[in-house]
Amino acid sequence: MPRKSKQNKKKRIRQTVRVKGKAVRTLRTLNNEEAFYFYETIGKPTGQSARSLNEFLDKIKSVKLESLVFHLQRKDFKNWIANTLGDPKLAQKIQMLPTEHKDQLRTLICTTVEARLKELEGTSVQVNDLYLSQSSIAH
Repeated sequence: MPRKSKQNKKKRIRQTVRVKGKAVRTLRTLNNEEAFYFYETIGKPTGQSARSLNEFLDKIKSVKLESLVFHLQRKDFKNWIANTLGDPKLAQKIQMLPTEHKDQLRTLICTTVEARLKELEGTSVQVNDLYLSQSSIAH
């Protein structure tokens, strides 16, 4: 029986590392080529860009509303979050936000991103704690 218990511990460690890897990928800072560049419309950049999910949240709070509507309608936010940051869960939530209530759009996007950031940052810390405690037991 102890052998099975030891295998279970190893399995749990591998699973938690995978979760941490996803959070780390989503929370990382990107290079300029992978950054999100905000536009008001085609050919009219705002001059704002985001190289991380945290920067994205900051820019969402200040960029013109027209830019938010433009990118949501084109699915730019969804594509960047899913394909570049590697977070399809957040991408889907962002894409499902209603665009007809433009006065609430900024708040909806911010609330959605903030909730996901808290979730990812909490996961990363919990994973580290669990990983360390499991490693300590093994040694």
